[in-house]
Amino acid sequence: MPAVASLYRDKLDAAGVDVIGVSQFNTTEAATIAFVERNQLTFPNVFDESAQLAAAYGIRGVPSYVFIDKQGRIAHVSAGARGVDLIDSWLDRLLTE
Repeated sequence: MPAVASLYRDKLDAAGVDVIGVSQFNTTEAATIAFVERNQLTFPNVFDESAQLAAAYGIRGVPSYVFIDKQGRIAHVSAGARGVDLIDSWLDRLLTE
């Protein structure tokens, strides 16, 4: 998540790209808040206690990334720590649509 936070501060926010962090799987709301504060995350983060968002988007692992295109459709779902290169690649694709 710190890599996403850095990318958001350096590039995504200025490009008008929304990032929303969703915390679930073996954590608490208090732990989520502490994580957000400790990592100085400046994009919205929510605690999904019942994992409804994970179910809705087919999330099976952590971390996962869901890329939504300008029409509001899911363009790509990726699970696992793939890093900034994956995020950059998909965002470049979506920004040029």
